[in-house]
Amino acid sequence: MKIKIIFESKEKLSLDKDYRCHFISFLKKVFEKANLERIYQRKEYRPYTFSVWLGETFKIDEKLHTDTKISFLFSSGDPVVITNFYNGVLKLKNERFKIIGENFEIKDINLLPYKKIKTNKAIFKTIGVCVLNNPQVQKKDFKSWYITPYDDLDKFNEILYQRTNDRFKYLTGRKDAHPIRLNLLENYPIKEVMVKHYNGYVRGFKGVFELSGSPEILQFVYDYGFGIRTGQGFGLLELVKEL
Repeated sequence: MKIKIIFESKEKLSLDKDYRCHFISFLKKVFEKANLERIYQRKEYRPYTFSVWLGETFKIDEKLHTDTKISFLFSSGDPVVITNFYNGVLKLKNERFKIIGENFEIKDINLLPYKKIKTNKAIFKTIGVCVLNNPQVQKKDFKSWYITPYDDLDKFNEILYQRTNDRFKYLTGRKDAHPIRLNLLENYPIKEVMVKHYNGYVRGFKGVFELSGSPEILQFVYDYGFGIRTGQGFGLLELVKEL
């Protein structure tokens, strides 16, 4: 289940590339209003993901140059989280809450149509950036710590299976494990990207790819996000089509 929030400003802005911190602060405020602080305070996996779209005229150089409208997409497979999050945003809207200083304020909130995955294969498109790391490598080895499908696809899928099922078991309370694999598509190359995040950098990827696995695990990834750092604005996927 996904919620789309529209922020609007009277003028375009130039933001630092490390912009996700503004929206993580916004999440904290929403959770406070919704009495869901415990979800954000937990150190384990968080039951949601999100991404930000900076507008049709968005440009990037040394800064991020936004449109006058910004879209914030929030996703979770937990109906309690979705309902309370929606109510928390509505309270902030009524209070004319502003984000990024005194600029953007909440203009609209929409619950998007629910999509139920019923097949064992589907094509997805990244909204933002996906991130996965290799737990067998030390963090100081930046290039090897973060892994993309182009580095070593078999190793990537081995890690994806473990990471995804760990989150699945924690967030659903179930003990069963489900196969999941990313398959590259010949006509849709993915792109490696470097993202500034909390005064450091994250190595990830974006693009279109196929995921195969049980319908339950594909739905889980679609609802809760792909990879790691989903609670920090990484891993949100758009369902292109089922196969």
